[in-house]
Amino acid sequence: MSVRPKSRLLPNLCYKRRLLLVVLVAAALIFSIISSTSSWRKVRTEIKDTPASTKHNHEKPIEKTEREKLDSTPEHAEVLKIEPQEEPVPTIIEDILLSSSKPPPGRTIFFIESSCHRSYTQYKMSRIKAHQACPIESAALHNPNFQVFVLFACPTHLNKSLPIIDALLSYKSVHFRSLNLEHYAQDTPIGDWVKKGDLFTSSYLMYHLSDLLRLITLYRFGGVYLDMDVLQLRSLEDEPLNFAGAERSDSIGNSVISLEPNGFGHQLGELFLQDFQKNYESDAWAHNGPMGLVRVLSEVCGTKNVSLMVNNRDCCHGFRVFDIKAFYEVRFDECKMFFEPENATETLARTKDSRMVHTWNHIVRRWPLKIDSKSAYMQWAVQHCPRVVAATGELFY
Repeated sequence: MSVRPKSRLLPNLCYKRRLLLVVLVAAALIFSIISSTSSWRKVRTEIKDTPASTKHNHEKPIEKTEREKLDSTPEHAEVLKIEPQEEPVPTIIEDILLSSSKPPPGRTIFFIESSCHRSYTQYKMSRIKAHQACPIESAALHNPNFQVFVLFACPTHLNKSLPIIDALLSYKSVHFRSLNLEHYAQDTPIGDWVKKGDLFTSSYLMYHLSDLLRLITLYRFGGVYLDMDVLQLRSLEDEPLNFAGAERSDSIGNSVISLEPNGFGHQLGELFLQDFQKNYESDAWAHNGPMGLVRVLSEVCGTKNVSLMVNNRDCCHGFRVFDIKAFYEVRFDECKMFFEPENATETLARTKDSRMVHTWNHIVRRWPLKIDSKSAYMQWAVQHCPRVVAATGELFY
């Protein structure tokens, strides 16, 4: 009896079937794990994104509405404080030439913020600090019959209510306006020169722009221009227009300038603009500002000696050059006297007859000051800009 030998293919076939079965089982197990993990992540995401009032099935959906109603009542005001608030729509500051409310000629005090000196830049009014706002309030406080216009050299907006800005706007005479340099210079003696762009070759653009804008402003409207670091200690309303002040024995400062809106004051404004264009130097800091006043007034007054111009309206055809103590009693190299309590007595004594004080913000780095500081500056601030001081808190920036 013969025995039929087993085929060698049979063991191989069984092995391959078992291997295929193992692979299929493994694949099914991996797919099951992945599916369950994905489902769990989805559940976690839904739980995280679900409001607290709907995380549990036994809570009714109406609970959220009831909670919102409770939150609107006064006793839940504290809850509202931590709720996210929508960003308010910015308030765009009007252009001075397009506004229906313009500065009354010869009855306006002007301040100019020129740090945003490119038309494509924007200025946020939150950048105004207390030491800039204080002079603005002092002008409004001491001159209730004048309007006070603060001009910005680029598009400007206010995003929200700010304590310092609110303090200034509590004076109905205070107004904020923006300007466009090219449009602002049109129809003035320097309009074509501004279009050429020579101004923008300046090494001190912010300062030279400010020098120019104050002259254009006084040519257009007349009145009084003040730097934003000139603090008023008494009223200007009793002083006829057309004045500036000696800064040194050989220099006239341009931080305080006044011109009539017509007549000789307007003619003088034209001469100042013509001199700015004719003698403009892009790399000389004071040449286009204070020295420009000296050049023009030397011709008008018939002398280059500033000391002979001082308090001599007859000599200068009605234009008054105040003596040094009126505006510039404390020199720029003495400016620390404003901020050191140990110098307060001397500083107050030296400025007792001053109409204003120039605090030289462009070189001062003394901020902040404590509100209770005994320095001369803080004593003045409490008296001459009380609302700004009240809005600043414990530190005066």
